[in-house]
Amino acid sequence: MITKKNAEPGEKKFLGIPVPADLTTAHFFSLYTATLVIACLMALPAVLQPAYLKEIINIPKDQAGSINSGLQNMSQIATLFFVGLFGILSDKIGRKVLIVLGFIVCSIFFIVFGYTKEISMIMGIEKVGGQIVIAYSIRFVIGIGIVLCFPQTITMCADYVSPRNRGKAFAMHGAMVGLGSLLVFMVLAQIARMTGLISLFYMSGGLGLIGFVITRRGVTDRLPKQKAASVGFRVIFTEVAKSFPIRVGYVVTLLTRADIVILATFIILWMVYKADAVGITPVKATATGGIIMGVMSIVTLFAYPVLGVLADRWGRVPLTIAGLFVGGGGLCLMAATENPFSSVMFIYPCLICVGFSGAALASGAMTADASPKKLLGSIMGGLNTMQPIGILIFLQVGGLLFDKVGYWAPFAFKGAANLLCGLWILAMKKKIVMPEQEGSQD
Repeated sequence: MITKKNAEPGEKKFLGIPVPADLTTAHFFSLYTATLVIACLMALPAVLQPAYLKEIINIPKDQAGSINSGLQNMSQIATLFFVGLFGILSDKIGRKVLIVLGFIVCSIFFIVFGYTKEISMIMGIEKVGGQIVIAYSIRFVIGIGIVLCFPQTITMCADYVSPRNRGKAFAMHGAMVGLGSLLVFMVLAQIARMTGLISLFYMSGGLGLIGFVITRRGVTDRLPKQKAASVGFRVIFTEVAKSFPIRVGYVVTLLTRADIVILATFIILWMVYKADAVGITPVKATATGGIIMGVMSIVTLFAYPVLGVLADRWGRVPLTIAGLFVGGGGLCLMAATENPFSSVMFIYPCLICVGFSGAALASGAMTADASPKKLLGSIMGGLNTMQPIGILIFLQVGGLLFDKVGYWAPFAFKGAANLLCGLWILAMKKKIVMPEQEGSQD
């Protein structure tokens, strides 16, 4: 319950989050709905790619891990190239215009992605290797669309509330991401099982259009009245260099943002290539993996309100450490599992996702709290740049480990990294001193 002492000006609230006087509950609703849509679009490739590459492109089985992780990494390369630039741009021209443009790109190119083989044939490319290159190129463009959208929704959550309420605001954002994954794995993946894989590409395009309409009509920018005189990469570097809390947030993002990508990519890939041994089709194995990921999303969805309260009351640092330990432990337990269709697969992913959510939520709020308001978009853009670096490393190495060592190796590698990071923050937590924060946004 929020008291008058910690409420922002105005009596309005959106699901327990105080609504500033210059905004409405409709603005919050539209922002979080747009977040839900982009979350669906972010989760869909993990469902689409393994079966599509195996059944339509006919990639070699012994290269499945490397090719799938490489294709997934196209989005991370796009993020690496553009998220920092888009963060700086958002401080200058606003967040909304970037989100609108991103949904347009996603709406068009998800449908184009479904016709990769046909496009390749029209271009005279008949070899599998050439078709994979076309798939990589289209996936890169989709990645640009996602980079235009998703990071800006996170920054807008920080824009919309004061620092003392950011834990709850970020938790709601995370809940929408979890709900988006739930819809993809529990609903859309099951629909594809009945209607065919190509239907998912059309549904993805439709979701992009819905996101465009919602953002265009219902979201508004709330930027600081006074902007920074100079915004650039040197300014971001200076702020990061002098703030230990921001550096911790960057390191945690570098390590943890790969957790769900590793989980989604290699669970479904593992199941698709284990399907023949248990007598089911790759599409059915994908649907089964979707159910596991859906259960994980349900658990995380209910966990987010608790995590939001913990972030604001228990503290950013303790929740970050706990999240790293829980997520790392879940990944190590996953590595010890031999059968991807066993019942424990409904437990370990839940631990991983709850741990990831706590660490990501708390470290993101800590970074926003420690950032100057005039540079919030730029600092958060830098934070989001850490995401592709981490995912590129862990996903590409994970793909090689999957092919050369075994299904368990990517999970073990990632779990060990999380545990080590948790120990480092635990040892250095006395150095994480937060600056004084103003009660409300200027």
